[in-house]
Amino acid sequence: MPYNGEKASKGGHADFVKNPDVMSFLAECEYMREPNSTEASLIASAYQKILLAVPPDLPRYVVASDASKSDTPINDKLPSTQIGFIKVSQVLIGMDRYAELIDPASRFVDPFKAAEMHRNASAITFTLPGSNIRFQGAKSVKDGFRRAVFKQLNTNRAKDNSHFLLTETLLQLNNGIIEFSLCPSCGIENNFQFITNEVQHCSHCREPVFITDWLRLHEDISDFGNNTSAMTRMMNVIEHLLLVTLIHQVFSVSPKSLSTMAFVIDGPLAIFGQPAKLHSRIMEFLFRINNRLAELNLSPILVIGLQKTGDVMDHANILNKFLPPGVIKLLDDEYRYKYIKGSDSPSENFGGETYYGQDFIFKTERGRIFNFAIPYPFSDKAPGKKEFSKKKSKIANYGNLVEKACNL
Repeated sequence: MPYNGEKASKGGHADFVKNPDVMSFLAECEYMREPNSTEASLIASAYQKILLAVPPDLPRYVVASDASKSDTPINDKLPSTQIGFIKVSQVLIGMDRYAELIDPASRFVDPFKAAEMHRNASAITFTLPGSNIRFQGAKSVKDGFRRAVFKQLNTNRAKDNSHFLLTETLLQLNNGIIEFSLCPSCGIENNFQFITNEVQHCSHCREPVFITDWLRLHEDISDFGNNTSAMTRMMNVIEHLLLVTLIHQVFSVSPKSLSTMAFVIDGPLAIFGQPAKLHSRIMEFLFRINNRLAELNLSPILVIGLQKTGDVMDHANILNKFLPPGVIKLLDDEYRYKYIKGSDSPSENFGGETYYGQDFIFKTERGRIFNFAIPYPFSDKAPGKKEFSKKKSKIANYGNLVEKACNL
């Protein structure tokens, strides 16, 4: 145990790594390792050269989104009693102004211009009950969390006289009706149908039931334990719902403007955990929007999921020195399971229940390496798992969106 205010040593883990028992255990494990030159050459041969147009085809505007969360004790005397904060920031960047950030004489970014751009970011904060907190007099922490999720997503987040509720976005993604058959409070089978965001009540326990219960975020909540996982799932859902809301709002006002925009979100194009079914609704929504833009002879929107960490980036960083500049690889399932996941029994379609976008590894001409994703250009994952796995792995299906993503 540390003394009060004592900081951990940076090398505190070294004794564990050198421990003979740990070393013996690792000797029996298989995990991602740096390839030798022969293996690396074989892997690198799967990458293809990408030729980018000069001048690059860039969007006029980019909306960048980033989310963060924090679980904080309500005071120093009650460290296990916590509330959660989720903050999602979005900034609209004009590409002409972005180009002005770099001084052509020095090639350095002007910190004052960058700070000004950062000040223009719009941040939305969501507050949720954590461990040991019952919200609005609910009978349990879990029921209180359900109430808080509904209140947060059913609050008008517009800063002007406009109107947007994330509950309405959720309803729209489900084609105007949300249904589920179990009471989220007592677990008794019941038939709940929502065509508005009005609160209903269970006929058995009389507890309120909310449209947001369809997301099942409350299922990760414990009355006494740490609820970090539920906060993470909530953050994931909010960031993607805000993306959909913004795209829909811009499309409703000016489809032409939407076709000149790109949207960059932090992390994979996927929804994990209990609310994972939301991913298929987002996939269908983006497909419909791009279909409408095509009917209007407009370019499709570019949505990018940018991953800075994770197993794919670990693999990319290990492989970086073996890859020539200006190459790209669509991560098909065979490649992913062979070189990244290391699974002897891969699924028929990676991310079948969670992902709505395809991962790529891209190394720029300047030697920087990225892992990005763009949405699957399909309305659903029909006709089957194996067939869809093959369909999503054809780079030609993504049109010029891959080149646009690399240019950006």
